[in-house]
Amino acid sequence: MNQRDKAIINDLRQFRMMSRNQIVELHFKHLKNPINSCNSVLKRLTRDNFIKCSTLHSPYVYFNSDCNIKPDSTKIPHFLELVDTVIEMKAHRETKNLMIEPKYGDKGTIEPDIFAIWFNPIFIEVQRNVYTKEVMQKKIDLYEAYYDTGDWNDEPWQKPDKKVFPSILIITPTRYAVKSTKLEIYQSPSISDFIESRSGQSTLQIKPKPVKNVIQTNGGSLKLKK
Repeated sequence: MNQRDKAIINDLRQFRMMSRNQIVELHFKHLKNPINSCNSVLKRLTRDNFIKCSTLHSPYVYFNSDCNIKPDSTKIPHFLELVDTVIEMKAHRETKNLMIEPKYGDKGTIEPDIFAIWFNPIFIEVQRNVYTKEVMQKKIDLYEAYYDTGDWNDEPWQKPDKKVFPSILIITPTRYAVKSTKLEIYQSPSISDFIESRSGQSTLQIKPKPVKNVIQTNGGSLKLKK
């Protein structure tokens, strides 16, 4: 097994699943015939039982060998969307400390879809379905409750001399009138739209309205650097 094989398996372990095209984008796009090369590698890894393949989807979807998600699970589109989001993030800047659906406690605490150091620390919620304002505000309330615990100060990625609370980016086609006096919250239809809006190249409105003294002391402002 070569390093690329191991990288593909590690990605499948982290993301739970990826489509053939997503694997091409992450590991084969620099090759002359990326799709054919990818198909050959995935066929071999599947044959040798390092990964699993579902032919119920087009393109095929691949899973880590010990993944217990059923091939027809309704969760699959959501997980694939998380991969697409990370691919889009990496197109603008490489991610560090990437985690998919990290756990921060028992049920009832925050459940972000993605955490990464990307420009600065950030939680990402990928919300393609339409929810009520109350449902979305409850999510923000959970982030505020986590903020109040101070547990985030002990995260291993924190710098000893500058503790920050991650910004929150909601990827959504619907703008929600959520509020917070403690957190920096962004909303955007996509990562690329978010980058454009922060670079002043789009009329898209981003609405982070933090309390300045809280953010200056404890919060993490997402500042894009060229």
